[in-house]
Amino acid sequence: MIIMKILGINTSPRPESNSKIALKTALDEAEAKGANVKIIDTNKMKIAPCHGDNACKTNGGKCVIDDEMQDIYDAINEADGVILATPIYWADVSAQLKLIIDRMYAYYMMPSADQLKGKKIGIITSQGAPGEETFVDARVTALKCFQSLGFEIVADEGFTENNEPGAIKDKPDDLKRAKAMGDKIVE
Repeated sequence: MIIMKILGINTSPRPESNSKIALKTALDEAEAKGANVKIIDTNKMKIAPCHGDNACKTNGGKCVIDDEMQDIYDAINEADGVILATPIYWADVSAQLKLIIDRMYAYYMMPSADQLKGKKIGIITSQGAPGEETFVDARVTALKCFQSLGFEIVADEGFTENNEPGAIKDKPDDLKRAKAMGDKIVE
């Protein structure tokens, strides 16, 4: 029996944000299904923006910026699936997730484009505004970046009307959807 490794990447700056609560719910379900899970909280990590210098191209696809993004690369490489979790700020993903997305560019410069092929990806967003469709474009854009690297999109959940930290805890339907994401990532 092969045990899947699922990585959760929390990009919310709040310690107990709604997106992180939903992520933990999904990871708990994946773990209950037999997966090994790991969560990375990016807010306090030192991650520089992409320099856009294509140094990764001459370095075999390895980013030359020596910061904590290297730990995220390692975790992604080891994982079978990744769940991203981000709040929606000003109609887009958090700055922390955008840093990671931009730094994923190094994978384009790898000699073998198959390194990420078949890994599963899902995204959880939380927003204060009503209407899940309001900021669907932010989720789709983030997922398409990972899909272009070979990831298989398996889940996309947007949770709404979460202005207060922890509000999602009182929303059983939302937690049920988050739990279902944990199922989808290990299928």
